[in-house]
Amino acid sequence: MPNKHKKYNYPEAIVGALIINNNDKLIFCKSHKWKGKYTIFGGHIEYGESIENAVIREVKEETGLETQIIANIGISDSIFNSGFHEKKHFVFVDFLCKYDGGEDDITINEEYEDDYKWVTADEAQKMDLADGAKLMLSEYIKYKESQNYLDGWKRCQADFENYKKMQIESQREFVKYAGQNIVMQIIPVLDNFHMSTDHIPEDQKDGGWVVGIMHIQKQLENVLAENGVEEISAKEGDKFDPAIHEAIQSSDKKQETKDKEEAHEPRTNNQELVKKIVMKGYKMGDKIIRPVKVIV
Repeated sequence: MPNKHKKYNYPEAIVGALIINNNDKLIFCKSHKWKGKYTIFGGHIEYGESIENAVIREVKEETGLETQIIANIGISDSIFNSGFHEKKHFVFVDFLCKYDGGEDDITINEEYEDDYKWVTADEAQKMDLADGAKLMLSEYIKYKESQNYLDGWKRCQADFENYKKMQIESQREFVKYAGQNIVMQIIPVLDNFHMSTDHIPEDQKDGGWVVGIMHIQKQLENVLAENGVEEISAKEGDKFDPAIHEAIQSSDKKQETKDKEEAHEPRTNNQELVKKIVMKGYKMGDKIIRPVKVIV
C-alpha cells in the first residue's frame, strides 16, 4: 500500500555572530563552504537550545573566543544561494557580539580556512564577502548609525536638561540678588523711621501724624518680611557674637579701657557684652545681610 504521507523539507535555523572588539574592528574569516569568501561565524541551533546560547556556543567552538551579545541586528533567509557549496534554505538570526581580548587569541575551527582579518567597517566593505556577511555588515552599519543618532539625541537631551537647570538656577540667583538689592535699599529708610519713631514724645504718640508714620513703618517691615528678611534678635546685655554683631568703637571706649586698666579691673576680651544697640541687624535665611551694630 503506497505511503500517503508527504515528506516535507524545512529551512534550517542558523545563528550568526558579527564580532567586534574594543578597537571597533570586526572579524571575518574565509570559509570553505562559501567558496573561499570571507564570512562571519555561526551555526545550527541545537534541539532545546535558545538562540542566545546557540550563538555564544558556536562562536566558542569555531574561534575559541568568549563573547557577549550586544544586540540582535537582523533576521534574513538564504534560499538555494549559489555561493554556498550545497543547495540549502537557511533562516539566519544574526547577532552583534563583543569580544574584549586580543586579536591574536583566536583559534580557527577546521570548518574555516586559517585566514581571518580584524578590520574596520569601511575596510570590510572592500573585502570579498559572502552574501550573508555582506548583509550582516550592512545591518551593522545601520545599527551603528542609529546608535550614533541615539547617543547624539541623549547628549542633546542631557545638555538641554543641564541648560534648564542652569537657567532655573540663574533665575533664582537673579531673583535672590534683585530681592536682596531692594531689601538693602529699604533697610536704611526703615532705619530712619526707627530713629524718628523711637524719639517721639509720649504726649504725641497718639497724634494723627504719628499713627500715619507708624503705619508706613509697619508697611516697610512687612515688605522685608515678605522677602524673607528677619530682624536679628539682639538686646543689651547679650554676649558679643562676631557672627551677628558688628562692634562700633564709642567715643569714650578708649578712656573707659584706660580707666579699667588703672583700676586693675579684669578685662573681658572673651566675654564682652553688648552695651548698646546702635542699629538693628537683618538676615535672609541663614545669611546675615547686615549685622547688628553695637557698642561693647
